[in-house]
Amino acid sequence: MARIDSPWNLSDRTVDRADEAAREIRITDFVLMAILPLRSVEVSGFPLNEFAMAALVGLCVLRPARGGARLPSAVVLLLGAVLVLLIYSGLANHVDWTRRVGHVSILAGLIWAGGTGRLSTRSVGAGLAAGLIAVIGLGVVGLGASSYSGRLTGYLSDPNAGAYFLAVLGVLAVFFCDDRTKVRLAVAAPIVAGLLLCYSRTGLLAGAFALVWVLLGRRLGPVSGAALAAGMVWIVNNIPKSLTTLGPFSDRSGSDALRDRIIAQERVQLADAPWFGHGPGTARVNIRDLEFFFHNSYLAVRQEGGWGALLLVLALIAFAFLRLAKRSRAGDMAAAGAQASLIGVAVMAITLGEVLLDTPMAVAVALALGRALHPEPESTPDG
Repeated sequence: MARIDSPWNLSDRTVDRADEAAREIRITDFVLMAILPLRSVEVSGFPLNEFAMAALVGLCVLRPARGGARLPSAVVLLLGAVLVLLIYSGLANHVDWTRRVGHVSILAGLIWAGGTGRLSTRSVGAGLAAGLIAVIGLGVVGLGASSYSGRLTGYLSDPNAGAYFLAVLGVLAVFFCDDRTKVRLAVAAPIVAGLLLCYSRTGLLAGAFALVWVLLGRRLGPVSGAALAAGMVWIVNNIPKSLTTLGPFSDRSGSDALRDRIIAQERVQLADAPWFGHGPGTARVNIRDLEFFFHNSYLAVRQEGGWGALLLVLALIAFAFLRLAKRSRAGDMAAAGAQASLIGVAVMAITLGEVLLDTPMAVAVALALGRALHPEPESTPDG
């Protein structure tokens, strides 16, 4: 069967050569992933993109694993332990845990689908590219709800959460939609523009660090590379406050003060948390009778499932990151892109509450594990 050169040729077919399995094109994967960036669209009180991801997992149940691939045992144990711990925490705390655990179950399903080769990675990348570019364009022309003057929101709903989607899913879109540089640059241009328009400080740092990783970090060994990634996350969490309100961000002192109050209240709630946390769906605080989600995802996961849940999720991300170290260093740019997206997850988790147990994290881990199934490239030190 002839090689399919364009990610936009959406007929359902698979190339014959096993080493080009990433070029499989599926209209279902493309369309469902294109729906993912529509954060503000709901159906019966549930996010539309949640239904889309559940449908994608359901379709993957009907597909065979690529080449008999199995999900790594470590991933099975980590995902299983997270779900068991969250369910136990919900029952022990007598909270309504079903919706939240259902969401995490869908995330686990996505990771299983990607890690066993049931997802068409090229279609996922192309779908993400189409969806992200569409919501950016719609946001620029003013379609979709927006309560943040001067910042891109639209169907992304919130500029900071939108920056999270663009910094993580955008990187995956660029590196998985096609292996040609000109196509990747064409996809990257509007995504970078959208990230700038979100006007999110952490989002801009996540995007910058992704670029640093792709250009330089991927060339390092596993230990030094992991140290660099951890160092970039540390930098974001330790930037002096005086630097965060310089120049164009000088008007953020009010929102930063509110963020500090929210995080202070988060720590108060965590102070009396049992070892298994306060239960799924409880990562919220009240400030002057107003409810806010946690503004730090590391603390949010601790709130929902304790230190155990946080360590399990971080171990899952680290496993996916390190699994691609050799491929990335050998010049596999898609592998480097997957690693960069995982760095974006870790960075954005510092200032957003819904990151470590949200869909972009699962998609990043899924594509990283899926990429590890493909034949390794010959070493090319110059990338």
